[in-house]
Amino acid sequence: MIRRPRALLTATAVLLTTVIAQPAAADDASSKAAVVRPVSGVSPLPADCGGPPADGYVLNPNTEVLPSLAVDPKRPQRLVTVFQQDRWNRYGSNGALAAVSEDHGLTWKTSTNLPAFSRCNGGTPANGGDYEVTTDHWVTVTPSGAAIAASLSMSRAGDVTAILVSRSADGGRTWGAPVTLQRDDNVRFFNDRPSVTADPYRPGVVYAVWDRIDDQSTDTAPDWVQPVYLAKSTDDGRTWTTSKVFDVPANSGVIGTQLVALPDGTLLIGMHHETTDEGFTQVIRSTDGGRTWSAPTLNVPAPMAVGPRIPDPDNSGDPLRNAALPLLAAQPGTRTVHLVWPSQDADGTFHVAYSRSADGGQTWSSPARVDRTPTGSAAVPAVAVSRTGTVAVTYYDFRNNTPAAGLPTDVWAVTCASNCAQGGSWREQHLEGPFDARKVPLTSVGRLLGDYTGLVSSGDVFTAVYGVTTGDAANPVDLHSAIFTR
Repeated sequence: MIRRPRALLTATAVLLTTVIAQPAAADDASSKAAVVRPVSGVSPLPADCGGPPADGYVLNPNTEVLPSLAVDPKRPQRLVTVFQQDRWNRYGSNGALAAVSEDHGLTWKTSTNLPAFSRCNGGTPANGGDYEVTTDHWVTVTPSGAAIAASLSMSRAGDVTAILVSRSADGGRTWGAPVTLQRDDNVRFFNDRPSVTADPYRPGVVYAVWDRIDDQSTDTAPDWVQPVYLAKSTDDGRTWTTSKVFDVPANSGVIGTQLVALPDGTLLIGMHHETTDEGFTQVIRSTDGGRTWSAPTLNVPAPMAVGPRIPDPDNSGDPLRNAALPLLAAQPGTRTVHLVWPSQDADGTFHVAYSRSADGGQTWSSPARVDRTPTGSAAVPAVAVSRTGTVAVTYYDFRNNTPAAGLPTDVWAVTCASNCAQGGSWREQHLEGPFDARKVPLTSVGRLLGDYTGLVSSGDVFTAVYGVTTGDAANPVDLHSAIFTR
């Protein structure tokens, strides 16, 4: 089933560095970052807070990974990011970190206290955060300015899993005790990959979505499903109700669920659906506040969720993990929605696929490749759209790879203001790199660049948050933020 390789993710520490990217001319792949400002490169978590490693477990200290990023709708200069700190090679990180920027991502300040998603974050039986590890964080900001962060918190062995949310009434500076949306301590069930979304048109309404495996397989017969669960808050993230909202056929499941809300009340969930041998990018639709959902309005082939690996340009036997999944972005105030996901060509290379809906997710444009990678693969796409309709997509690629230098990897952005369903309408610019991706932590399904990165439209600019390696063995992976325009 889809969740098995979740035991293989890696971790990161808390350096946020800001890169101001200079807009590139069309087809110009040579623009360079102009400014880099380090914020912090040392983990604030106690070195021994996660306890000693068990057999087969390796801690990667001073590494950060999987940043989620949100913008305050009333104060577009204010951004909040939540990410993993000090990750194990299996099942999550010691803790989650949160940081706030008041200047579109130019500078960052770590939150005064941290959401108590694990023991290293201050989680206890009393406050609901008594878990060994935390992973798969997501963050949103409500119209009131409250930040809501989500976590998959769990035992190190994975036999206890819970979906938690924590609320910050002051926009990410301080965090309250977590609320449990779902907890299972029966190995038959496994909660996974939450996301959280504030409805920008209905103050006080917040949604969280995730998948939950129900596995009753025997040694001789598979019998499992991985449906969609949804929790809804109508009081700005203080209290929640949870229910299963979308089921799947036997021996299939979804992962990577993300919800967006539209002005007319329509809700969309983008997700990856997988059977035993096929993967699909799908979008489902609700017009009654999430009580009922349509059959998929988009259903297109996609690579399997955590395999195959991203093709290694050096055939080194040291590949990169693939676990990137679909991401949605809705243009504010409209029914126009943009979707990106990993696609795979006949030669095995990965690329960024894009589709657009102008009617609230009822119909979708034919998939178009939008990355401008000249050879090899483009990996880990993220998408955002401005209020005026300019779309941005970020990704990593390996066009500057030379085998003698490890795996040189760069971060790129493409933007489009019109005719975005035509792949040639996108304009590329270089954000950062190259850095050696063979220095990111190793998992049993490859080295982890990230399952997702952060990207938002922030006023008149886009801000991206992503991981890079440093070349410093004591601080191997940091987070950087890049600010760019079309």
